[in-house]
Amino acid sequence: MKRNYFNRKKRQFSNLSAYINKLIATHEWEQLADENRKGFIVRLNALYRQVGQYFSRWELKKILAAAAIFIGIPFVSQSQSFDPPQMNPFGLAPDSTYISRPVFADIDNDADLDLFTGVYIYDGSASIQFYKNTGSADSPIFDPAAQNPFGIVFPFGIIAFPAFADLDNDGDQDLLTGVTIENNYFPQFLYYENTGSPTEPAFAAAEINPFGLTGGFGFTIPEFVDIDHDGDLDLFAGEYGGNVKYFENTGSATEPDFATPQQNPFGITPSEDLAAPAFSDIDHDGDFDLFLGEYYGNFQYFRNSGTIEVPSFAPPIANPFGLVPTYQFNFPAIADLDDDGDDDIIVGEYYGMFQYFKNTEINIGIGENPAEADFELFPNPATDVVFISFRDEPKGGTVDISVIDLNGRIVKSAILNTNDQELMTNDMKPGIYFVRIIRDDKIFTRKLVIR
Repeated sequence: MKRNYFNRKKRQFSNLSAYINKLIATHEWEQLADENRKGFIVRLNALYRQVGQYFSRWELKKILAAAAIFIGIPFVSQSQSFDPPQMNPFGLAPDSTYISRPVFADIDNDADLDLFTGVYIYDGSASIQFYKNTGSADSPIFDPAAQNPFGIVFPFGIIAFPAFADLDNDGDQDLLTGVTIENNYFPQFLYYENTGSPTEPAFAAAEINPFGLTGGFGFTIPEFVDIDHDGDLDLFAGEYGGNVKYFENTGSATEPDFATPQQNPFGITPSEDLAAPAFSDIDHDGDFDLFLGEYYGNFQYFRNSGTIEVPSFAPPIANPFGLVPTYQFNFPAIADLDDDGDDDIIVGEYYGMFQYFKNTEINIGIGENPAEADFELFPNPATDVVFISFRDEPKGGTVDISVIDLNGRIVKSAILNTNDQELMTNDMKPGIYFVRIIRDDKIFTRKLVIR
């Protein structure tokens, strides 16, 4: 930004925050018409996206005060909120399993999330159930379960806990499972490389404890996340007894190699009897927070009070944001299931039941507004480059563009002039993103799929 333009936007941001706080303090805010409140919030969000990164956390807290709830930044206590749970949503039905741990993956690269569950079946064999999403990214509908799809075979074990990630950085989803062995307190990891393609998965035979991994105690419930922001995926594994093991990836995004595990690092404390981990940037501050599901159905929430490179988790809060315990067992899976820009939760619980907690946080999300958006993206899906075509040519000046992932993080930003309307995407991982453009103080958003 040019200096004068930048300083003007900073003043506008501060002045608008002060005005909104005055309306809140005098109780005039709730008397405004809905469209007027929405206009203020959209304008505040637009200014925050433009200049918020240039303020310190302390400055933002001082400037925004109560108005921060409309942006959803982390020093606002519990701006997130979840609806009461729905039982077995999206066409899901309880099955004949005793334990069911759900995970999401776009396994066929069709821009919606499919569902997998690792289960314990009464015949005593480990199994994975696959529920294909035949709906859409914002309205999922799941087919009936198919058992052990795409060539997955378990050579041993009675309980399987899956996690999907592109571990060899070849553009498709590989599978790592923690497998509990009958009459053995020490489970193993099984790794299935995806030797198919992003659209037609096929899994190779299982490898036992690859990449230097070692199993845990009782259960091994894996979850991948780049917790130190070094460009490769690290591994956390919850255990029976409530502990969490951390395996730092000391290799690379293409050739992972995991260090000796650390138990309950970064301030994590054991949960009760069971630790089922799931990560989300739930407070939109750019780092990953941790949820642990417990044996008796509670959620434990560990807010990451550190940084994106150096995590540090605050003491846990039980059942925050309006979440309520499940009946028994809590295996959470976190994903944006209605495509509105915030993370929802599905829990696998006792007897194969599913509970869905819709996120209704007080925040302007990053959902698409195609009817209002004055630009098109092509090609879409894209690989190396995206071109931006305006319905009417910009009248000089610049437009601010941000690419935002499903966790609400800005992964790429630029200021484009009227003669430079292309964005390189060759350094972006495959997945679903939103492209947000700020033009003439208005926000326009479109979905972008990278393959």
